[in-house]
Amino acid sequence: MQCEKLFYNDSFATTFTAEVVDCFENKDHFAIVLDKTLFYPEGGGQPCDHGVIRFGGNTAEIFDVREKNGVICHYSRTPIEIGTVIDGEIDFERRFDLMQQHTGEHIVSGIVHSLFGYDNVGFHLSEKDMSLDFSGPLTKEDIDRVVDMANDIIIKNQPVTADYPDISKLEYRSKKALEGPVRIVTAGEADVCACCGTHLATTGQVQMVAVKDSMNYKGGTRIFLGCGKRVYADYYAKTAQCLDISHALSAKTDEISSKVNDKIAECESLKAALAAAKDELFSFWVKDVPAGDVGFMAKDGLSSVEIQRLCSKINEKCTTACVVAKQTDGTSKICLFSSVCDTNKVGRAICTALGGKGGGKPGIFQGTFTADGDVETLLKGALND
Repeated sequence: MQCEKLFYNDSFATTFTAEVVDCFENKDHFAIVLDKTLFYPEGGGQPCDHGVIRFGGNTAEIFDVREKNGVICHYSRTPIEIGTVIDGEIDFERRFDLMQQHTGEHIVSGIVHSLFGYDNVGFHLSEKDMSLDFSGPLTKEDIDRVVDMANDIIIKNQPVTADYPDISKLEYRSKKALEGPVRIVTAGEADVCACCGTHLATTGQVQMVAVKDSMNYKGGTRIFLGCGKRVYADYYAKTAQCLDISHALSAKTDEISSKVNDKIAECESLKAALAAAKDELFSFWVKDVPAGDVGFMAKDGLSSVEIQRLCSKINEKCTTACVVAKQTDGTSKICLFSSVCDTNKVGRAICTALGGKGGGKPGIFQGTFTADGDVETLLKGALND
């Protein structure tokens, strides 16, 4: 039985009455089929509606809605007897947010298509994020121009409509060739597109659009877009972060970027000075290592890079060098350099014995282990095997 899709009649309606025509168990929940519904099923990149179904003093929460072969299944933990007349209510705050994002996507995609001829080849919309993939490259200046034009369309508060016109002579966007009745969504003067989703009544209800980020993607461009309340929420969050940073740096908010760059340069300078000082310290430590076949040293708190640098210095005096450094989390790191032994074989033997693992290229091994043990003795044993 085909379900009547009430969400196409009025995307702003929130409640409806329907009859349960089927209900069957599906894994750890139940699929409820109604003769009509306001719940939009997931599809076309748009998430489904959530909400509740009330019946006989009971409430079934709807956490997912899917359509297959014209049958719309409302998924709930609560079963409902076939023939029951129910009252349904969608989560309109969620619906309105998704309609803001989806309608904003139409405006932006339509403008990109009209300006550059690019197709929207990918659309992902979730409760938190939205991304659009376009088939060609867009510069920052291109994206800024699109956003400005999109917000102009929003300010004009133009109508958004959805109907089934004669498409034989109609120019519209579509990801594939279509036949038969085609639902065409017109978003003001920005877009004419085949679409099965829910949308706002006017472009002004989108409130505003903003691009959070963009990147090159598969020869084209992926942009991360926000619309309406999501833009406001993002603005307030970033403003709070800017204020926190400005207070920490004792800088005005319009000076944050330059102050941060100054701090980064200062940190890089200090890191270079520290690395040079540690290099001198490592040279001082290695003076006490006798030249020979095997050089071993245990020093707590060294990083992986520092262990490798120290091991390399020991290897200049010894054909096989080993450094072990215990970390603050209780684990230990090990590094082996050698020109005469199989470092992977020796290193893995030590790490296996002490509950760890590691690897590397010929002549260099790095690993981590968790147990305490006499590494120097294990090293000599592994070299003699």
